Amino acid sequence: MLIGGSIIIESIFALPGMGLLIINSLNGRDYITFEACLLLYAVVLVVVNLITDIAYGFLDPRIHYT
Repeated sequence: MLIGGSIIIESIFALPGMGLLIINSLNGRDYITFEACLLLYAVVLVVVNLITDIAYGFLDPRIHYT
């Protein structure tokens, strides 16, 4: 959904970005760039989720990790 949302927003507002890069790399059959973009999205998603989980532990005293 993250990739689809960025593609739609970038298409509507004519913004250059990762969504447009993904579409152009698929149209140009540049699979290395496509895979790199997907890897970057996946890494960012994992890091943001990790930071969120750690922040829950600091902000809510009822949660503790053993």
